[in-house]
Amino acid sequence: MLKSLIKPGMEYALREKRAPREELQRVRIIEHIRGNKWKAEWMQPNPGLVHYVESGRLVATWKEHKAFLKEEDNDIRLKEENERTGYRKDSPVDRAMYEVFESVGDEVDYYNGTLSGNPEALARVAARAGTDPDNRSAFAYVDSGGRVRVPFGDAVVLARAFCGAEPSTILVRVEGTEREWAQKARTPGDEYIIGLLNEYRAAWAIIRQWAGHDAALAQRDAEIQKMERLVWDAIYALQKAGLDSEAARLRRAIAKG
Repeated sequence: MLKSLIKPGMEYALREKRAPREELQRVRIIEHIRGNKWKAEWMQPNPGLVHYVESGRLVATWKEHKAFLKEEDNDIRLKEENERTGYRKDSPVDRAMYEVFESVGDEVDYYNGTLSGNPEALARVAARAGTDPDNRSAFAYVDSGGRVRVPFGDAVVLARAFCGAEPSTILVRVEGTEREWAQKARTPGDEYIIGLLNEYRAAWAIIRQWAGHDAALAQRDAEIQKMERLVWDAIYALQKAGLDSEAARLRRAIAKG
């Protein structure tokens, strides 16, 4: 706990080892000694023992220790679910998730496989993505700060839906970053960016796939080819009609395009 939150005379939950699910001990703070040191009396175990404790070993007030344990257990279960659903730190998908939610522009945060935000912000993002904000995994939970914490699998579903619903919102950032880094990579002294550029290209490819970018490009190219065929048909028709100057004008237009 923060030193400023600790008050003499109050009871706290103490954990000797900084590890989840380690036993909690009940202590009453007697007085502040110096720095992060406090004099404490043990209530359980070893009632009556008086010794010194550090601020960082006090994890919650004793009154709130059950809520603390519940939230800790929720966090462990969420992280275990993340591993089951394929979360890997710094993988292309992990990097893609950071890119997507940093582009969203709302009060949601993605960090180490978990998406979090207040319920209203998450509902807004879900509405923009066209998904149901209440359709969450059983592993999602509300933390002590009132923020909803969403597991990796749910976060990926939301990210993919958002990319499909607002591709330009995401792709503008991707294209801009790629151009900037590619330019830096050609600058003497900035060659270090080449490795970073290569690492993120896999993530950007995933985002483009989610956004339907490749499909959109293919459709655009097909439309261009169709228009070019129509123009050439028009050129041949003009030549047959003896309108060579008009046919030449269309040829020049195609050459410039």
